[in-house]
Amino acid sequence: MSAEFLYRIAFDVPRALGDAFAESLEPHVSSVSWMAQEEATLVEVQGFNDDAPDEAAVQLAVSLTAEALDLSAPTVEISQIPVRNWVLDNIKQFPPIQAGRFFVHSAEYEDPIPHSQIGLRVPAGAAFGSGDHSSTKGCLLALDKMDHMPVGGPIRSALDMGCGSGILAIAMAKRWHIPVVASDIDPISTAVTRENAEINGVARYVRSLCAPGYQHPDVAAGRYDLIVSNILARPLTRLAKDLGRHLKPGGWAVLSGLLIKDANRIITAHAYHGLRLHSRVTLGEWGTLILRKAI
Repeated sequence: MSAEFLYRIAFDVPRALGDAFAESLEPHVSSVSWMAQEEATLVEVQGFNDDAPDEAAVQLAVSLTAEALDLSAPTVEISQIPVRNWVLDNIKQFPPIQAGRFFVHSAEYEDPIPHSQIGLRVPAGAAFGSGDHSSTKGCLLALDKMDHMPVGGPIRSALDMGCGSGILAIAMAKRWHIPVVASDIDPISTAVTRENAEINGVARYVRSLCAPGYQHPDVAAGRYDLIVSNILARPLTRLAKDLGRHLKPGGWAVLSGLLIKDANRIITAHAYHGLRLHSRVTLGEWGTLILRKAI
């Protein structure tokens, strides 16, 4: 493809779900954004890439997200557009995002990491797009709170279930210097996670595996002090039993990717398997739950 053009993926979804659908595009493009007028009920999610995207993979990712949210799949349009400087500048000038002690920045960020902050270097489109994804930021804020909680012992092992770009697995590895298993159903996501772990200097801690849920034998064989899962409400509910089985007594779970209205359903599902709500993080319409398993 000529360097004078980019591939653009675009579709409209309800405003409250812009973050969820933007995340579904992340493994398939180099930059993601969504925009809405102030009074609009729909937003346009856009992804940009230098090379032609895998149309079938994109359609599948968007359809699975729609199914998990009980929506009809939106119509996805893929087209070529002329390169505009504002697109490239948007990626390069993507502002860092601070979430507690975590400092998320793009590869183009050149200033020093602020004192006492943990730098997480990710491609501009891979974790937050052109704005903050409230569910991911909520998880980072929850992880930042762990030092102030009555933990039963040190966190020695962790699982990132539905790792996406790997930002949460990388955050846990950099924070505690512990082995982290990062699992996702999407092989592109697990490849991106491995690449990002290498970029962030934690490849020796982060192991990326591809399988649905807890089905990979190496995931199933583990028992974890901390499990983080930033996916969607329906799969969070469906995986509650497996999470309870693989979380150690006294262990912690950080769950996100859910709208506030879905929180009670997820709390109830996990209560059946020995977990109780400890606290929560709320950012706009999105919630992050911090649960603990009984000792």
